[in-house]
Amino acid sequence: MAIQPYAAGYGHFRHTILAELLMQWKDPTWQHGALLPFIVGFLLWRRRGQLAQIPASSSSWGLALIVLALFLYYAGFRANNFYCGYLAIMTLIAGASLWLDGGQRSRARLFAWLMLGFMWPLPFLEESIGYQMRLLMVKSTGFVLNALGIDSLVSGTALQSMPDMALGRKAGDLFSVGIAAPCSGMRSLFALLVVGALFSYFRQRLMWRRVALFSLILPIAIVANMMRILVLIFTAMVVGQQWAIGDAETEVSAFHEFTGIVVFLVALLLLQLASWLLDRSFGGQGFKRSRTVSRQVVAPVL
Repeated sequence: MAIQPYAAGYGHFRHTILAELLMQWKDPTWQHGALLPFIVGFLLWRRRGQLAQIPASSSSWGLALIVLALFLYYAGFRANNFYCGYLAIMTLIAGASLWLDGGQRSRARLFAWLMLGFMWPLPFLEESIGYQMRLLMVKSTGFVLNALGIDSLVSGTALQSMPDMALGRKAGDLFSVGIAAPCSGMRSLFALLVVGALFSYFRQRLMWRRVALFSLILPIAIVANMMRILVLIFTAMVVGQQWAIGDAETEVSAFHEFTGIVVFLVALLLLQLASWLLDRSFGGQGFKRSRTVSRQVVAPVL
């Protein structure tokens, strides 16, 4: 990763996978990737006692995965494609775990391995679904404003107040918001996937509950980002467009930047609410049941 020149990306010269990661991690959309090796290290460290109790073994499937990983790595090198390299490294880690430590220990590390998948930047997702997210945000926010009695006009990916001839207001006098790519929710979505996965893992102990809670991340991210846009619009209506949002052609306001935390606060509140509803609807015994099952599984090993 650090030494072998691998692909050119958008340039003319090949550079290493590590160099590509460090470059992509400078983008706010993928900054969370730099934290994932430390998060995964913590997840493995906290389960070191359980892993030590599981006997080491070996699986021939691991060797097969290692061979597949080497093929994928070479294919990505020949195709000048970083994504094949990312997949090859993930496959190599899984194969090495199976081959050297066996299936039981590998299953115990499965969540940490899945979390490591969030480390890799996937900018093609921004291009493929980013614009659709922008349209969704502007249409849904406009719908909410109109439902609240605040007449708004949707134009492409822009949202502005309707003109009011009686009060002498032109279109956009109360507020005018352009839903640019950073405001589409894509930037916060990938970080929220990491937060949601960790929250689901630590908050719930039954697998189906973890999956159910994690599956809510996308709609929660959309709602949380909509709340941020609504906060910006309402603030612009009260104290003015320049202070609340700023000048889109030069720079955004400090308040605009600060409201980014609203997305994560609302998302965490909604995740906690969803988790509480799961406990309320299906009983709060998920942790106890999981511990009982774990003891029954570990007992024969001990």
